Amino acid sequence: MAAHAHGAERSRRRRWVVNRPLQFRFVNAMVVILCAMAVLAVAAVYVGGWLTLSSFELTGNLLMVSLLQTMCWTIVLELLAVTPLVIWWGVRLSHRVAGPLVRIHAALARMANGQYDVQVKLRAGDELTELADAINVLAASLHNRSRA
Repeated sequence: MAAHAHGAERSRRRRWVVNRPLQFRFVNAMVVILCAMAVLAVAAVYVGGWLTLSSFELTGNLLMVSLLQTMCWTIVLELLAVTPLVIWWGVRLSHRVAGPLVRIHAALARMANGQYDVQVKLRAGDELTELADAINVLAASLHNRSRA
């Protein structure tokens, strides 16, 4: 039922950033996690590589040490290349929650002011559809009671 109710009212996304604080906190958390993973990966490669070189007594071999450093820098460059994609994906993912929250907040504000002819319409792929459906049922019930 929810798919039909919300699918019939599809609309285009006009803005991807609709709730800056929420979406930026989400994206920031994703970037911090990505950086932490990269730091751990560089540390693991460096320590593992250095221990391997030490066990074979190759720490004095400039070619092998250079290879180890190149592997670590490659991980850092991959982090720099992936970060914009993580930010873009974070904004897209957070919009699926932030967009409905903006619509739900507006509907509840109208209901608080006594306007019960409210209909929360979400786009395909949005989250919080069950909450929107419950608000729509509540609004219809209050609207019917206010007319009676």
